[in-house]
Amino acid sequence: MKKLIILWGAVLASLLFCGCPPGSAPYEDFYSRSFVLLYCQVSDISIERRYYPEDDPDYNLGYFIWFVADKLYQANRNGEEKQVYDALCEKYNDVTYNRKVRYSYGEYNRPRCSCFFTDLEIWSTADWDAGHPAGTPLDDIVRFESDTPWPYIRSGYTQRYSDKKRGEYYPVHCLVSELTADDMTLLPDYFFILFTSRPALDLQHTIRVRLTDDAGNVYEAGIDVDFSL
Repeated sequence: MKKLIILWGAVLASLLFCGCPPGSAPYEDFYSRSFVLLYCQVSDISIERRYYPEDDPDYNLGYFIWFVADKLYQANRNGEEKQVYDALCEKYNDVTYNRKVRYSYGEYNRPRCSCFFTDLEIWSTADWDAGHPAGTPLDDIVRFESDTPWPYIRSGYTQRYSDKKRGEYYPVHCLVSELTADDMTLLPDYFFILFTSRPALDLQHTIRVRLTDDAGNVYEAGIDVDFSL
């Protein structure tokens, strides 16, 4: 995650100090053929515990999975970066949006992953319960939470999830065992997982997460958790 933060900080700084002349608005309006304005190229993942108070029933059960990005590809850029961006728009058939958009430089614009994911595996190195021995999938007791504009783009930009702000983004809330490739297309730079039960056997665990993308690249991360605390 540090690499992504450093990378994005550098991009944001360059835009703030170079892309926006003094006295100008901290945003840019332009005509875009594509809905997605920013992609990130995934190089790794990391896992981070979500904070809950110790008396919360979800304490130690929720985790953020962050995508570590080496590169960002943005709509309102030039040269090779714009060429890669255009190719990604073609990949997802996001090329007929054709509307005026606003890109804000003074706020974080969450990128979408340039790859889509074909498999998500979650397991522990210790026995979770009688039905989930060490090393076996925990997919049926872990919920996945994220969002994607993929159904909106695939509909030809006609079918929104809702009429509210950001209604183009469809929520993806389901068990990991129920995920489809469509659910894992055009994800933002993180997603959230939540275990639906606590370990009934061992209390010292290393939770492992593995993602496979459409090119066959594998990303894996783990975290040690003491469920006795």
